[in-house]
Amino acid sequence: MVRLGYENYEIQVMKDGRWVTESSRDRRAEADALAQKFLARGDCAGVRIVANKENRDGLLEEEVLFEKTQAVSAKKLQIATVEAAPNLCQQPRDFFSLESRALMNRVLRSYLEEVSLTPTELLHSHRDLKRFQDYENIYPAAVSHIATLQVAGTGQKPNQRRDEIFAVVDQIVEQARQAERMDLPKLSSPFSITLAAVAGRSESAEYLAMVVLAKALASKREWIGKLDMLCRLALAESDPKAVLLLDTVIADVLGANVIQEVLGWKRSLGAAIIAMLDLADGAFEAEESDAVDTVSMLNQLFEAGALPASRHVMIQRAMTQLKSSQPLYRADPSKEMEEYQRVLARLMVPGGILSGADAAEALTLRGARFVEQGGATGRRAAIGATVKALPDPARGVMYLSELTNTNFADEHLEDIVEQLDVVFGARVINELCRRASSPKDRMVTATGAFRAAVSSALPPGVKTQVTEHIDGVLERYLVDENIIDKLDSPDSHIRDRAVRLVKFAGAGVLPEGKALSMARKRIVELLRQPNFDAHFLEGITDPAAAERALRGFHKLLRDAGLA
Repeated sequence: MVRLGYENYEIQVMKDGRWVTESSRDRRAEADALAQKFLARGDCAGVRIVANKENRDGLLEEEVLFEKTQAVSAKKLQIATVEAAPNLCQQPRDFFSLESRALMNRVLRSYLEEVSLTPTELLHSHRDLKRFQDYENIYPAAVSHIATLQVAGTGQKPNQRRDEIFAVVDQIVEQARQAERMDLPKLSSPFSITLAAVAGRSESAEYLAMVVLAKALASKREWIGKLDMLCRLALAESDPKAVLLLDTVIADVLGANVIQEVLGWKRSLGAAIIAMLDLADGAFEAEESDAVDTVSMLNQLFEAGALPASRHVMIQRAMTQLKSSQPLYRADPSKEMEEYQRVLARLMVPGGILSGADAAEALTLRGARFVEQGGATGRRAAIGATVKALPDPARGVMYLSELTNTNFADEHLEDIVEQLDVVFGARVINELCRRASSPKDRMVTATGAFRAAVSSALPPGVKTQVTEHIDGVLERYLVDENIIDKLDSPDSHIRDRAVRLVKFAGAGVLPEGKALSMARKRIVELLRQPNFDAHFLEGITDPAAAERALRGFHKLLRDAGLA
């Protein structure tokens, strides 16, 4: 028989004395990398790579290319402690929220990795819930930890809160038990078919559809396999409701120990943080991943804005890493500041700072490592150093405003206010925003600073001073550059002038204030001209086209707040 080559490579692990296929890869290098990853786990008794070869007669022949066994460490699983817990979960549906599932992902990380389950799978499977409750001391330890955190400062006793949690979990277990007894369909693609098939039952369609999905996902024993299945379902789906349900589970998977496989090798923690943020925006280079096809689908979904919960999880993971004590560039400490500046620049987005207050807090905590002083003095110095590291005063206002919405404001509000002097020294827009940016970008950035100040916890008087100053800079810019006159050029058709002005007023490039009032005033003057509608429609002879033009213009007026 003549061999025609390898079809694929199976990665098998030793479980209970026998080989079980965990995953497969089309490329040997990817199979080798995954095998080494399994071997690095203390609970892995062995790994082997089996190549499947197709012969000319169409039969498959197996060949073991790599095999290694090792002693398994008898490490007892433990919960991971956290510093804070979300709001009290009073009824079963509270446990299914994104915040609660994220907490489960953190506290129960070792257990969930051991059984290869997401929080969603666990919550929707009666068998897995019972196994979890009976597994060593994980369940009571997790409940006690969360109960203690939740009653701190409330006067309620931890035991009382613990019993409340146990009671709600019992309801979730009973709900899953009843669903297990139902004759439910198998998972269909698109997922909306499954939703329709379980509609009208005693339980909600969403819950039962997730029971079906959880059962199908449980057959996938590795995170990339689960992620691949979910992405394929999401891409095949046209029902937004179904996609959002799938998004909740994709978010669970992205909260597991899958990030290194998703992102591939990165030269530093700073590069990994930037890659997480790129993926959240759907702009990640999928070829860098160890799972190119899966991450390409994930990229596509993120770019389309289809995964809000998953995007939140990715950004939160990036912020957690930025806040951590791990070096941003372990291999070369001299590059630590350079890496910090790269991350800082990536967090600057049009009109704001990505992740707002979380990013401001993370940047300050990381920045504190670059100053010699410790304690309050060091934090004060870190705030000043972070302001100086930002590209312009407008970004400084954004950062300082967001920082007031964090715990830093409890002790350092005066220090934050003091740093706001940076904005008052900027009298014109080129001093407030980077000269290299376009006129539109400068207005968007200045407006972003204005809005950040409005939503901040700055003292009211300071907030008014900052916003009025920024508004004055924008007003001066419109006057100095004749922006309104250029949009309302008398040489243009009145229709073009009106549309340009209204689009400008409704584009969000100016905040509510004197600058925007200038634009609106010119629009009102234009609209009050005698026979405006007739002049607006000059040159449009088709009545239907004329009606569409007026209807479209009136929509622009409404969008600009000028209806």
